[in-house]
Amino acid sequence: MRACIARPAAIRSFCLSSSLLAASAFAQTGTGASIGAKDIFKEALVKRLAFIFKDEKLDRTHLGVEVYSLSRQEPLYQLNADAPLSSASTIKLLTAYVALKRLGPDYTFRTEVYTDGVVQNGVLKGNLYLKGGGDPSLVTERLFLLVNDLARAGFKSVTGDLFVDDWTLDQVKVDENRLRTNTDRAYNAPVGGLSFNYNTTTVYFRPGSANGEKPRIYPEPDTGYIQVDNRAKTTARGGPYALVASRVPGNGRDTILVKGGIPVGLGEQKSHFNIVEPALYAGQAFRWMLENRGIRIAGTKAEKKEVPKTAQKLAELESLPLREIVTLMNKYSSNFIADTLVKALGRDIKGAPGTMPKGLEVLKEEATKIGMNGSGFTLVSGSGLTRENRTSASQYTALMNAAYLDFDVLPELLSSLPIAGKDGTLKSRMKGTSAYGRLRGKTGTIDGVSAIVGVVQSRGGELLAFSVLMNDKSKNPGSLRPWQNYFGQALADFNRKTPLTEKPTPLPDVIEPKESPRPESPLGNPENPEGPVS
Repeated sequence: MRACIARPAAIRSFCLSSSLLAASAFAQTGTGASIGAKDIFKEALVKRLAFIFKDEKLDRTHLGVEVYSLSRQEPLYQLNADAPLSSASTIKLLTAYVALKRLGPDYTFRTEVYTDGVVQNGVLKGNLYLKGGGDPSLVTERLFLLVNDLARAGFKSVTGDLFVDDWTLDQVKVDENRLRTNTDRAYNAPVGGLSFNYNTTTVYFRPGSANGEKPRIYPEPDTGYIQVDNRAKTTARGGPYALVASRVPGNGRDTILVKGGIPVGLGEQKSHFNIVEPALYAGQAFRWMLENRGIRIAGTKAEKKEVPKTAQKLAELESLPLREIVTLMNKYSSNFIADTLVKALGRDIKGAPGTMPKGLEVLKEEATKIGMNGSGFTLVSGSGLTRENRTSASQYTALMNAAYLDFDVLPELLSSLPIAGKDGTLKSRMKGTSAYGRLRGKTGTIDGVSAIVGVVQSRGGELLAFSVLMNDKSKNPGSLRPWQNYFGQALADFNRKTPLTEKPTPLPDVIEPKESPRPESPLGNPENPEGPVS
């Protein structure tokens, strides 16, 4: 049977006809129903889903829903499926698909070290250059591997300076289409050609031993790039936790300003912040690690400068493979990784330096090929940290179907998605239901938007693609999740032997409590940057 990947409204009748012809073929071999047979199982699913979404509490909610059987290549349910809606972080699915498709699952970035000098008697007479390749997975442990390689190069001191080169990507660190809220939060980390620790820092807070003492504050890693302005006090035991911390940009450094109070005896607390200058942050960490390995650099600070064409390479580090980077992006909804991949696509496909417009052009080209770039489709961000993207439920299932039909992409894309009740942004959802462990989906949440797109294996063994887009400025987006959870349960229960009942069985574990915050990750989640951490 020929697959119908792109299914805009104008050609859905063709797809349906193809499915009916396939059903006829199955009937002739005794493995399916005849053309005229009533599909009571599909009708039962439609009734269940209609019951879920006809709730009067959703009267003001703009909905777009589609369910598509990947196994049978046929649509099962549609509700305003062609309506273009804001979809938040679910657009990371497109970014992941295009990156895997165009760059390949084994693609790696390279971070390199150069010198313009020579080594004599254990001394490097010249400068060191740390050149970024756009690696979004360069973290403390991996940078230390590069330092270890350099430690075997035969020198213990550098007479010159340390320079950092991040010109493989452009110098626009924060996409102009991002939401302008909580700008020092980790989810809003800048993007650079040389980045470190997702361009974030984790700061730990501990009370002093007595009332009135200053609390102890530890930025991690403490490389000297982050300074601390501690104006807080330790307060009486049993009192409220009232520390307020913020990141203040400086000249080549960032400062964590801490005010308020933390009571005696309270356990360690922590917060995640982004930093302002990715390349300088990475350079200072590199210097700090070199010093820990006994290599001293005469220059006092890292500065930005391009690597001279005549410089000699001393060492290089390959990143994690793209398949693992995409998993980090989707499991934890990292805006930083998503925007970095968009720029990397622009660089590799359209030419250096990588820019957001170049990368978005590549995404749109692929979206057109799979039938996603249709009516109402608007793409200004590959991370989804914007209100300006517009995508329909049917366009998302077209994307999932394109991945399903492309074995070079499918395994990696599916393994990158959060698993219901088990990990990532779905770790706390759909526990105690048939969707537990069998539904994989990319969530999307900003103020006024809650969405989930993915696949689920039904009880009958079918692989179903689904998309649920919900836009409602009158509701906290977290309050929209119960309907999505019941939806996931219905798809997981679907089979072609026993029709579903119209009303789902109420399960306490399906509906999340109103306050179920999940700690923010250094990777840059939360999914709801304008509300409680989710």
